[in-house]
Amino acid sequence: MKRLIYVGLLAFALPCHGQLVLKSGDTWTWQFDSLTRTGSVPAFGVNPNGSFTLMVNSSTFQSGDLLGYEMFENSTSEMPICSGVLTAAPPFSLSCERDFSWQDLQGAIRLTMISGSVTVDNITVNVVKAGPSLSSYDVYSATFLPVSLNAALSGGKLVLAWPRGTNEFLLQTAPNLSPPVTWKTATNSIYLSSTNFYTTNDLAGPSQFFRLQFRTR
Repeated sequence: MKRLIYVGLLAFALPCHGQLVLKSGDTWTWQFDSLTRTGSVPAFGVNPNGSFTLMVNSSTFQSGDLLGYEMFENSTSEMPICSGVLTAAPPFSLSCERDFSWQDLQGAIRLTMISGSVTVDNITVNVVKAGPSLSSYDVYSATFLPVSLNAALSGGKLVLAWPRGTNEFLLQTAPNLSPPVTWKTATNSIYLSSTNFYTTNDLAGPSQFFRLQFRTR
């Protein structure tokens, strides 16, 4: 059965893990709506563009593993503007780039484990965007370690957990995934254990979806 992992790995057991582990059939999606300016590059010989780079753990990528990757201008409901399959390693990284994309500093990426399994170490999203200067372009970027969001039922409630030390993520919720999706920051109290952040949720309504949203600075 195919599982959907939306901005975090939704598993059904605790504790959760600080790395993104994709198994055959798993899909992981990250949609962003802002990025932080991190520098500039000379405008000569460079087009404004959007790109992302992904690094997988070298000890987890085995012969026969297939990891699909896609880049979307706005959301995963559209056709991808860049895509491919990581089929052999080394190198234990992949990149996707499209000229004149993500110029509004928002977009989406999706990873699909076609076969085998792999651990993702980090992802970098980068946008080169025209600014006020005629001689240089502004660079906006974010590099982060994907974090697993785990879920389990306990006492008739849903318990969500993710690793401590990941303060750059916000827990958000939505009643459905029909476009346009309205994500809201969860107002539940967040608690600490020795290894995790966690919160409890009442089971109400026909459906409820959760994600960890990267907090851009």
